Amino acid sequence: MLHNRTGVVVIAATHRNLESAVERGDFREDFYYRLWGATLEVPALRARREDIPLLIEHFRIRCNREDQLAVEGFTPQALAVLEADSWPGNVRELERVVHRAMAVRRRGLVRREDVILPALRRAAPAGPPPTAVTFGPVITTALNPYQAEALRLASASGGVRRENVMERCGISRESARRTLASLVELRLLRRLGS
Repeated sequence: MLHNRTGVVVIAATHRNLESAVERGDFREDFYYRLWGATLEVPALRARREDIPLLIEHFRIRCNREDQLAVEGFTPQALAVLEADSWPGNVRELERVVHRAMAVRRRGLVRREDVILPALRRAAPAGPPPTAVTFGPVITTALNPYQAEALRLASASGGVRRENVMERCGISRESARRTLASLVELRLLRRLGS
């Protein structure tokens, strides 16, 4: 008896909701059912921040081996910057930033100034390293100067608006929006209203 089976497994990944795409007619229904099998949803990296130090260590070991580097680890300030970012590019983006920082440092400990985030997300111009800010009795994190100023405004008045951040920091409306959104994402501010 002959079996008509092949030893091929197809793994497909997307960030889109394929069921909605099929309903809208943007994705072929027959193809959807050919691919459909087991669905594994992996949350975005920003939703699982506890994985960031483990991933950094994994990338450090691999980069040391593949690129013949001697990086021993990351300073607490460098780790704080990496852990605080929203990582819209997810794990691949984190890997590239870690790899670049290690290539710059080559040996010893990667420092804060070695960690360069993509230009599209850099809210602050090149300058001093992030400011350590204490907000409330417990939370201490590394923030860029605009985030630190927005947090100071919020703690002084009990809240902060985008216009206040624009005026105080001398930044655009979009930069102020991103600054406040990053503080909400870090759970240092709470979004109220629309």
